[in-house]
Amino acid sequence: AKAIALLARNPGGCWDYVAGGSGGGQAPEQKALPVVAIPTTAGTGTEAVSECVITRTGGAEKIGWAHPSMYPGLAIVDPDLTLSLPASTTAHTGMDALFNAVEALLASCRQPASDLMVLEAVQIISRYLPRVVADGSDREARSLLMWASKAAGICESLSPGISLHALAHALGAHAPDLPHGMALTLLSGPYFEWLGQRYPERFDLLAAAMGHSENSSATEGPRRFSAALRALIDAAGLGHESLSTWGLAENQSADLARTAFDTLGGLFESAPIPMVSADAEAILAAALGQ
Repeated sequence: AKAIALLARNPGGCWDYVAGGSGGGQAPEQKALPVVAIPTTAGTGTEAVSECVITRTGGAEKIGWAHPSMYPGLAIVDPDLTLSLPASTTAHTGMDALFNAVEALLASCRQPASDLMVLEAVQIISRYLPRVVADGSDREARSLLMWASKAAGICESLSPGISLHALAHALGAHAPDLPHGMALTLLSGPYFEWLGQRYPERFDLLAAAMGHSENSSATEGPRRFSAALRALIDAAGLGHESLSTWGLAENQSADLARTAFDTLGGLFESAPIPMVSADAEAILAAALGQ
């Protein structure tokens, strides 16, 4: 809808304005038409950001791109619109919202305003996503998840995502049927193991928000966060999933890493520490080998 709103007032096609990969990187001359956003999942927070994500037909590229005029002028956020979601979609989109928040807390451009909403979103999702997966008619839990998704979306606008999202989009580009939240979830174990070993800061805050706040040093944060994340993934019914189910294989790790850097290289710059192609390949190979 956002891309259509922009293209309605500007010449050419969508890919002319995409900045990454094979996109033309053109700057639109006219603002987008007004957009009213009515989310039907508690996941992307798209009603609070100027970005949209496009998968290019016939090519392995899935790229997020934005323009200030694509911020929705009005958002109607009604939890009742999520009541008919199946448990799997509820789980996938809930995990997407979780990682939107987590990445904002770890990003090099983080700020106090987004930190506050990140920790609330992480706390809500950790407690209420399993409850909604178990009972999709739970209006109270649906409402809380809807707020958590929106809060995580606001955080994306204040402190953008990091390289986990770039790698997940590469998976989705090569396997278009793979749900984005599933891609993030299956990458998260190897990704945060790699990151936590090199940058343990702030993981203790995330672990505490997820209910793993035992008295230990901040250096134990990555371990406690990983344990909390594994428990949440299992409680959301996603612990049995594998990327091989979606037609992806370990020998694709080099191609996937190349896609991630070519299409969404800016997200690597937002990460708290640098990541090179060999690092990305190792993370992808570990995820694909599970």
